[in-house]
This record gives sequence, structure tokens and C-alpha cells, in this order.
Amino acid sequence: METIISYIDNLFRNYPNTLQLQKARDELFGIMEDKYHELKAEGKSENEAIGIVISEFGSMEEIAADLGLDPKSSAANDDALDLEEEKNLTLAQAQEYAKAQETFGLKIAAGVALCILSPIPACIMNALEEGGFLAHRIGDAIGGISMFLIVAVAVGIFILGSISNQRYEEFKKKHLLLDAAAQTALSQDFEDYSHTFGKMVSGGIILCIVSVVPVILFDSLFSYTSLHWISELSGASLFALVAGGVFLLIFAGVKHSAYELLLKKKPSMSLREKKKKDRRISILASIYWPIITAVYLTVSFFTMQWGMTWIIWPVSGLIFGSISAVVSLTQEKDPHNMR
Repeated sequence: METIISYIDNLFRNYPNTLQLQKARDELFGIMEDKYHELKAEGKSENEAIGIVISEFGSMEEIAADLGLDPKSSAANDDALDLEEEKNLTLAQAQEYAKAQETFGLKIAAGVALCILSPIPACIMNALEEGGFLAHRIGDAIGGISMFLIVAVAVGIFILGSISNQRYEEFKKKHLLLDAAAQTALSQDFEDYSHTFGKMVSGGIILCIVSVVPVILFDSLFSYTSLHWISELSGASLFALVAGGVFLLIFAGVKHSAYELLLKKKPSMSLREKKKKDRRISILASIYWPIITAVYLTVSFFTMQWGMTWIIWPVSGLIFGSISAVVSLTQEKDPHNMR
């Protein structure tokens, strides 16, 4: 099949990757694939089947005539498309973008940290209830209202950050070009930042790992004593440490990704493939997170165990990350993307 895919790639290499051409290429591949399997079922060898399949189809000129394509105009369209997808940057513009992404990363990191911190009031209220310092229903109400208010603030930060960062969206959609002097200066900036990046990532990971330590200590010291209600605060300490760790990881990662984009430190997929992957993950997220939110609220209000139901969020986050990784991997291995 790789031979057939390469053959189709060569057929279409001088034509723009338009929607019309993509449909034609997919249809042609489907017909050739069916014919190939049919010949294999008849007992033909792989080489024989491939030779027969290729010989049965006309030249690209004949296919182009049927589709109404002009290779000369297609080449011109390709050149125009390449120019549209390129953007020349000065050193000042590149540094401005890196600084803007640092600010954007700060906002996103703060918003995520607030979301993680939002159950803490409920944990504190639950501890006060267990200690007899607060009426049961009052503590639940304060904890629930506080959580939603904190999440509302976080959502506001997300929206403001996204709006302010919209003017840089084209940077992700185009090939960024830097002159030699700008490339050298920006590479030095990136090298200097790499040391800070390493420290922040290390600190974030350490905070996430040690976040369970207070839980173990609180439970072992207070669970079977008259101060057992203090152990209920272990959840709050866990959230605080995880929030700090995640804040460092996101804040450091966003700026690091900006430098990678400017300096092309990692290979990028085509714009079409990127849009297709983002669309899949976006659709998945739009279904997944509302369901998780509904489950969390239902379970929490039904059991009134706000100090325990927080576990739904980190588990859901890990599951979603795994699913997103599988979606990305599937996108990369999709044979249609190889053509």
C-alpha cells in the first residue's frame, strides 16, 4: 500500500492541496485500495496487484482534465499560498511576542491555579463543621458559593487572556521568518531562559509530588484524636501545593513554547493537520468537560462530601490528557495524513 500512496502523492504533487483535490485524491485512493485487495483475494502477488492497479488508471493529465485543473495556475496558487503563510519578523517583534506570551502564560496559569484552589473553602468549611465550630448547612453553603465565585474569576481571567492574545493567532498559523541577527539574539534569549525554565519545571513537579505529604501527616497525627477535624484540612493543603506546582509548569511552558515557535525548535505539522487535530480535541473537550462538571456537582450535592469529591477533577484531567494524546497519535498515524 505504501507504493500506491507514493504513486498518488507523485500524481498530485504539482497541484494545490485544495478541498476539491483532497476529495479527488481520497476517492482515487479508495478505488485503488479496493482494487488492490480484490486482486490480492484472487491470488495475485503484491507486486502484480500494485502493477495492475497503477496501470489501470490514466495519467495525471487525464485526471486533471476531468477535474478541470491547470498545473500552471496551480503552481502560481501554491506560490501565493506560500507567501500568505510566511511572516517576516524583526528582533523587536519577536521579543514583543515572547513577552506577550509570558503575560498570557501568567494569566492562564493563574486561572488554572484558581480552579484547582476553588475547593479549598469547602474543605475548610467541612473541617469547621467536623470540629463543631460551624452549622452543617451553613458550611456547605459557604463552601459551594465560594467555589463557584473562584471559578467565575478564573473563567474571567481566561477570557481576558484569550482576547488580549488574539492578535498573535497568526503567529501559530504562519511560518515565522527571522533574519540571521534576530535569530542569533533570540537564541541567546532562549538559552538564558532555559535555565529559569528548568528550575520552574523542577519546582512545579516537586510541589505536585510532595502534595500528598501533608495528607499523610494530617491523617496519621489527627485522625484518631480529639482534633480529628484538623485532618479534614489535608485536602486544602494538597490543593494548595498542586495549584502552586501547576502554576509554575504552565507559566514556564507557555513562554518556552513561544521561543520554540519562533526558533522552530521542534517540527511542526501542516496547517491542515493542525486544524484537524485541534478540531477533534475541541469537540471532545466540549462534550467531556460539561459531563465531568455535571457528575462532580451531582455527586457533591448528593453526598455533601466536598472535601472528598475534589478527586474527580485531577482524575478527569489525567483521563482527558490521555485521551487527547491518543487523538493526536491517531491523527499522526492516519494514512490519509501521510499522503
